[in-house]
Amino acid sequence: MRSSPEMRPDAHSSDRRPNFVIFVTDQNRWDLLGCAGHPVLCTPNLDAIAARGVRLARHYTIHPLCMPTRATLFTGLTPRAHKTRCNGIPLDPALPTITQTLADAGYRTHGIGKIHLRPFGTMRDVDPASLPPEEWPESRHMWQDGRIDAIPTPYYGLQSVDYVGGHGHGVHGDYAKWLLEREPDGKRLMSPEAGDPVGTPPDKVWRSALPAELHYVNWMADRAIQFLQQQASAGQPFFLWCSFPDPHPPYTAAPPWCDMYSPADVPPPMRRDGELADLPPHYQQLFDTGVPTAGRRASTNIPEDILRRVRAMAYGMISQIDNAVGRVLAGLDERGLRDDTVVVFMADHGNMIGDHWMMNMPPSHLDGTVRIPSLWSWPDRFPEGMVTEALASHLDFAPTILDLAGVPIPEGTTPATPEAPQQLPPWPGQSLAPLLKGEAESVQDSVIVENDEDYLGLRLRTLITDNFHLTMYAGRPYGELFDLREDPEQLHNLWYDPARQLLKRDLQAHLLQRLALTDSVLPRRLCHA
Repeated sequence: MRSSPEMRPDAHSSDRRPNFVIFVTDQNRWDLLGCAGHPVLCTPNLDAIAARGVRLARHYTIHPLCMPTRATLFTGLTPRAHKTRCNGIPLDPALPTITQTLADAGYRTHGIGKIHLRPFGTMRDVDPASLPPEEWPESRHMWQDGRIDAIPTPYYGLQSVDYVGGHGHGVHGDYAKWLLEREPDGKRLMSPEAGDPVGTPPDKVWRSALPAELHYVNWMADRAIQFLQQQASAGQPFFLWCSFPDPHPPYTAAPPWCDMYSPADVPPPMRRDGELADLPPHYQQLFDTGVPTAGRRASTNIPEDILRRVRAMAYGMISQIDNAVGRVLAGLDERGLRDDTVVVFMADHGNMIGDHWMMNMPPSHLDGTVRIPSLWSWPDRFPEGMVTEALASHLDFAPTILDLAGVPIPEGTTPATPEAPQQLPPWPGQSLAPLLKGEAESVQDSVIVENDEDYLGLRLRTLITDNFHLTMYAGRPYGELFDLREDPEQLHNLWYDPARQLLKRDLQAHLLQRLALTDSVLPRRLCHA
């Protein structure tokens, strides 16, 4: 279903390749936007992107964790294919990326903020001093010990990087070096001790005592504007990756955004009494005692007053990002770059923040963790104010960017004439360009999500269609099945419903086909044998 679009006549005088400004937030839900109908949250600059372009209301991540998702955004491959199956697994630098592909095609590529294609930590029970720093360039230990003082470039195709690693008062990288020079007391001002915290980790909430002009969100906007100034006269298309570490916990924002929302005004989470008894057993374990997972270790049973504060501060963090996005968009306009620039706003994955009695990113593929905001704008090329519920996936991001740039997908060594004429497309995703241009109602009938939760020995595989949501736990008898027409909030698991068993089998067969079709087809066949 699409709302009424307005397509202006094509005002471009040439077929110049577009620039790209990609805003990415960390752990941000699809519904935390003013333009998505949120009753409290104020996001005027993000709403303006939607008003000038397309909002994909049903865009899903490929994985509910940072590193696998970001690896997919850069490579166009599933976590099964690029091998970064969960956090803590470095992305193979030999894999082609869209950034290197664009650079090879003449683009200037630059990254600002969180990259997270390599781990923030280091291996357990191994002295970080014994590790080669070039293999751990995003590690906080390497930066804090002075063994790394800049991201080595090119970095997965990024020709330059202004790096922010970590979250909240734990950030490291180029920003932390800058802050130390500008305000020697800056790290303390960012800390909970300086900001009257409530709650306990990872749900501690506090007002940052660091002035907004010194905050990393503002620093990132400054760096983005500087980059745009450099590119304004360069006559070279560019790809700018601007990736904010927020609203990932810890929950803290700078004034005035830390006080922008009252806990009393936040809407309650989506949940029902008795719900956990109908879900796989790890949900109840997470709520009762907490178990080690890739996204959380503490119990998700937190007091309501703390949950309200968490949600209110998360809103403030998003509004702080919204302000920074507005500054960068103004920089585009002031330098005459907006009409030739595709602007994207999205998240790597979501955050439960209390939905279904969960917090952060549990091993779950419910909407709170896998459905993300997705806004796309390109003046005169995309319809204005269009909202579509067509299914979209993070698998579709890379092929869409290269399609809009007119750059082929990298396939490695291939014969001039394909050895196998009926070979499958090189990447598993679909270009969203026909959808974004208003030329198609949809590009696919389903999307998949995957997650290898090594801490719990779980492998989740999910199929999402227009009307249904099925999650299988490989080797386990339990699972999840939701009828999205009757139960859009996913409060009633139908996995064991006798009346839905035939439907479940059909969806399982559909999921099997999608998993087979999204397996990697690269490298290409070079000859017959």
